[in-house]
Order: sequence, then structure tokens, then C-alpha cells
Amino acid sequence: MKIVHAGWFQLGSVHGTHQALWQLARAQMAAGHEVAILNVGWTIAPDDVARAAADGIRLVGWACPMWRGFWRDEAGWLARTLADLQPDVLHLQYVRIPRFAAIARVARRLGIPYVISLHGGLKPAEMHRHYARKMAYWHLVEGPLHRGAAGIHFVTQREQDEYYRTLGRPKPADAVVANVVEPPAPLPRWKGQVDADTPQFVSLGRYDIWHKGLDLAAAMVRALRQRGVAAQLHLHGAAVGRFEQAMDELKREFADLPIADHGVVSGPAKFAEMARYDFYLQYSRFELFGMAVMEAACAGVPLVLSENCDLAAPLAQAQAAIVIPMDPARAAEVLADHLARPRDIAAMAERGRAWRAQHCSAAAVAGQMTAFYQAARTGAASAARG
Repeated sequence: MKIVHAGWFQLGSVHGTHQALWQLARAQMAAGHEVAILNVGWTIAPDDVARAAADGIRLVGWACPMWRGFWRDEAGWLARTLADLQPDVLHLQYVRIPRFAAIARVARRLGIPYVISLHGGLKPAEMHRHYARKMAYWHLVEGPLHRGAAGIHFVTQREQDEYYRTLGRPKPADAVVANVVEPPAPLPRWKGQVDADTPQFVSLGRYDIWHKGLDLAAAMVRALRQRGVAAQLHLHGAAVGRFEQAMDELKREFADLPIADHGVVSGPAKFAEMARYDFYLQYSRFELFGMAVMEAACAGVPLVLSENCDLAAPLAQAQAAIVIPMDPARAAEVLADHLARPRDIAAMAERGRAWRAQHCSAAAVAGQMTAFYQAARTGAASAARG
């Protein structure tokens, strides 16, 4: 099958959506498909094109303004490019990318079915920020795109349920398929036991204090220390401009705590770094998936997730993670109880590793995504026949 992914993409980015797309593209290529990524908005550096080609994936950049004439295929570049790529399916990655309007129009004209991955961009908690602006965009631009799609891809069951409840209607081809998370080889392994007296929690990602719940994490660590548990919080990531002031305020507010800012870590070094700690902590106020969560699971690191994370319910059902309430004081109580049973934590970590292998391996996800595409193509063909 010939597959073209379209969206914002930067090779080597720490952004979760970019990582998810790259992992999926590689998995599809390994499964025997012909895969290309169309980056919308800017051209691709020649070095990145060459690096992707070495993995069998074609990178194409479309230098275009996001808003000016966003519904048009200026100079026919897009139609020529898609005619050259000849995709069996066009996969639009993420939401609120105005140029998707032009891509969808050209795809319909060329008879190419398209599907959409939301990547959490339409979750109610995400829509809450700048709600009026986002809803206006939905009604004027995005809603029609979704109605014309052959299928919608959801990363979690909760994402699907929320979408149907708040915005979109079900399509026969719609599917829930997890992100691909494949570890490097050789894979570092977790140390095998927790230090119950001085547990170290680690969290990776951009320093979006409110979204990622870093303030809640710090408050939880403070509550544990007040209980006599010498907990520590370690962060790997970056403030990335707009989060710098909030990060400075966080460090001042919790100056009494051992909060270590280690900066960005990536590649194989990321897995080795995570394996050093007692727990991977995701205290997000909302979280669709969390690539770093499953990367930690690859190494067998015990997982601690807030109850608002989409993966909290399935991982708790599998007894593969500790799920904590959004109140930091209550979360500290839950963790203190678990720390009293360190052997149970080690067994739980192994179940987390097994859950990742079952649901997020390249082979499993590529197979499910192919079935999704086939259903979407069948539905689009039936609709075309009328």
C-alpha cells in the first residue's frame, strides 16, 4: 500500500506528535508499505531528507503560508505532488492546520481517501484553552474536513468517547490504535527495585507547567517529604519560550524541594537515563498517550500516572501502573502505601513492560493501521458509488 502522511513534522523533534508519526512511518515501511511524509508549511533540510531516505521514507516539504488562501492549491503544486506519490490513502496528522483544507479538496478531486489522526488536539481539556477561538475554527474549517474524511483514528478509547460526545459523529471505519513505541537495541533495563526511603521520580517533556502537572508533581513530592519519605523530582525537558516564566515561578515556589532540571535528553541516552530512577511520573491534567510513559515502560520503569491520563484506566486494569488522584496530598498517601510494598512495585513494572509490548509494538500497530486504512478505502469506494 502507498501511504502519504501530511502534517507538521520535524525529524528528531522531541514533540510527541512528531515522534508518533515517525515511529508509525518506520513501522509501516518495515511492514512492506511505501511511505512518504508531506510536511505542511516549510521545506525539509536536505540532510533530513537523506536521513529519512536511509530508513526508506520519503520526506517532502510544502512551503506555503498557513492562512493566506489556505483552501487553495496555489500553482497546482499539491496536485502534482500527490499525482507523483499516488497514495492509496492520505493520512492527515493532527488538527488545526489550515492547509488541510486545500489537501482535502485536492484529495477528493483525485479520488484519494483521507483519514485523520487527532493526537489529542480535540480533547475537551485541550479545547478549554482559547475555547471560543477553537470552536469557531471547528465550525468554519475543521468540522467539514472531518465530515469528509473516510475515517478518524483515535489513540485511546477515551479520546474516541470524548470526540463522539462533544464534536464528531461515528464513521464505520473509525478505529482506536495506540502509538508505536519501539525501544533501541540494546535496551537499558530498570534497576529492578525501588528505594522506598528516598524514591526518585522522573518526568520528561516540555515544561508546560499546567498541562503536564509539574506543579502537582512538586506538591506531591513536598507532601511525601512531610511524611518522612525523602522523595526527589527530576525533570528532563525544556521550557521552550512561553513556558520559561512559569518554570521560574515553579522553582521559586518549591525552592525548598530537591527539583533537578537536567535539560533535554533524547535517543538511546533517554532510555538509559529513565532506567536510573525509581518511578516515571506523568502527573498531567490531561494526557492522550505520553510517548515517554511507554518509553519508560520499555525499560521496565514503574509507572505513576494521574487519573486524568487516558492510559490510566487500561494500565490500572492490567495492574501495570500506579494511578494517583489529582490532589497531591492524596496522591502522596497512595504512593506511601505502595512504597511499603516494594516487591509489588517491581511486579507491576514488569506488567507495564508487557502491556507496551502487546499494544505498542511496531508490528501490532502497523497491522491495526493497515486494517483501518482498508476499511476507510472500502467505505470511501462505497460512498463514491452512491
